[in-house]
Amino acid sequence: MRIDIKKFLFCGPISEKEAFFKKAQELGIIHFINQNELFLKDVPEDIQKISSSIKFLSTLPTLDQEERSNESDADKIADQILNYKHELEIKAEELRILKLEIERVQIFGKFSIQDLAHLESEGQRKIQFFYARQGFSTNQDLGEGLLYIGSDHNLEYFVAINKEPTTYDHMIEMQIDEPYQELLKRNTDILQRISEATKKLNPLAKYNTFLHHALIHKLNRYHLKVATMSATSELNGELYFTTGYIPKDKMGQMQTFSQSMNVFVEEIALDEEEMLPTYLKNEGIHKVGEDLVEIYDTPSNTDKDPSLWVLLAFTLFFSMIIGDAGYGLVFLLTALYIRYKTGVLKGVSHRMWVLFVILSTFTIIWGTMAHSFFGVEMSVHSKFHKISALNWLAEKKAAYYLNEKGPIYDAWVKDYPAVKSATTGAEVLEQGFKVNKGVEQHKLASGLNDGIMMEIALLVGIIHLTIGFFRYINRNWAGIGWVLFMWGCFLYFPSYLKTITMTNYVFGLNVEEAAKGGLILIYLGLALALVLSLIRNKIWGLLEMMNVIQVFGDVLSYLRLYALGLAGAIVASTVNDFAMSTNFIFGTILFIFGHLINMALGIMGGVIHGLRLNFIEWYHYSFEGGGKKFNPLRNKSIE
Repeated sequence: MRIDIKKFLFCGPISEKEAFFKKAQELGIIHFINQNELFLKDVPEDIQKISSSIKFLSTLPTLDQEERSNESDADKIADQILNYKHELEIKAEELRILKLEIERVQIFGKFSIQDLAHLESEGQRKIQFFYARQGFSTNQDLGEGLLYIGSDHNLEYFVAINKEPTTYDHMIEMQIDEPYQELLKRNTDILQRISEATKKLNPLAKYNTFLHHALIHKLNRYHLKVATMSATSELNGELYFTTGYIPKDKMGQMQTFSQSMNVFVEEIALDEEEMLPTYLKNEGIHKVGEDLVEIYDTPSNTDKDPSLWVLLAFTLFFSMIIGDAGYGLVFLLTALYIRYKTGVLKGVSHRMWVLFVILSTFTIIWGTMAHSFFGVEMSVHSKFHKISALNWLAEKKAAYYLNEKGPIYDAWVKDYPAVKSATTGAEVLEQGFKVNKGVEQHKLASGLNDGIMMEIALLVGIIHLTIGFFRYINRNWAGIGWVLFMWGCFLYFPSYLKTITMTNYVFGLNVEEAAKGGLILIYLGLALALVLSLIRNKIWGLLEMMNVIQVFGDVLSYLRLYALGLAGAIVASTVNDFAMSTNFIFGTILFIFGHLINMALGIMGGVIHGLRLNFIEWYHYSFEGGGKKFNPLRNKSIE
């Protein structure tokens, strides 16, 4: 939840200023306002060094940790780490350039620069090296004195031996300062130095935890110094004044603190255009949702906390995009293995693990509902297929067409004659198949399932946006009209497209009646959106009608849930077909490798598009953003 914040003035005797800020840091509830904030953005060099060394240590093998009693040792250790890091970076760059030079001259083989100089001196000849484009030697008469050496990197290389330095058309001369064998020797020397520096650097990984503690201590002292600088002195230096923000739920602690510190505290008005910081107070899964919210932006100080809504919606979107119970099981087992190997997790690491478990679990649930397991197309006769929610909806839809006996039913009977004897939706699904190479292919059921999944994606989008509109209905009255418009479109457009929706085959609403009701809602919603916008925004309310394309486009954007899920299912099915068509060993390798690639792509799509639908489509109607985090002076610690 978001807690409101108030601004306060603090005043006390200058002799107790240091004690006041130290106590405030221990309490950790006051966000002090520093007018020199821009000047203080430069973090001290020692903190930067330790922070950089910690980042570099994270790339090294982990070791048993060793603590030091003297904090000043942290600066020396950080300097050592950064020096070795700098040396490795220099050697790595030298090695990169050297490898390019080796590739450039290796075609000429091993020779001595001194021997060449001796030959030039004794033989009164000039030896030169050249290269030209591939195929040059076949189209040119090389002539006397020009020797073809070989080709590499789409180039041809030559050695010229003449009395005087010579140039050739369409050829470029090469300058060779070090021959191939000397470059190889230098390459070995650099690799040796890199190895020596690495051997000296790796043992320093045992100070990772010590450096973390030292960094925290230094940051706490630095933040205390910055907060102390926010105070100004008045009355010939007798009193100090400072201002800060405090959440409403901390008022009791603030009063106790002010009395114990002999400090005068008074609530004051905000300056012109001053923006209060945002304080989100969350625990458990709400805190996991807050982590997701912070990926995009900090809510404004007037926003409602979207943490739980974003988490729930993201979980649903991710599971719909992955859409496979087998993949979800792999994710869950991976999460459990991570927990087994790492032991107790804390802070952000623990919340990331919890998020992974939540996503894995819901992916299993959704995959089961959609009867998908590692892309295997379950038989309509299997128990796994029959218990799925998607199968139940498909049976309902098939029964509707069966009872209607319309054009679609006639097409079924034409393609699948056995359907004519069906009396229930389940029998339609079971009998609507063709045999291909001895395998039953239930394309009728697959077609119904695809239509239902597309419909679910649109329905999820409408529900999601409806929630967004109603969360901020007090700010955007026109949202009531747009909600009616969206649901009206859902009811009307199926009749326009000559199809049906759940309102027909699940709830029994007549198609024509649904279309009439939907058309009424469309017109009523548009009119209501315009009228309410005019009431609230006066003449500018006329611009509200421009949002009709925005709303319509945002709803259609949720079709990506269906499209990405379908793409993943097709890839999984293709991997299975290829794996089954080859021998066992190669098929097993192909099955594992193919599904791992598909999982990786699914995770990328699930994360990117799952968050995008929250941060773009949904935030458009229920989020202001642009806030700054409430950051009180407090003693930080390692989570």
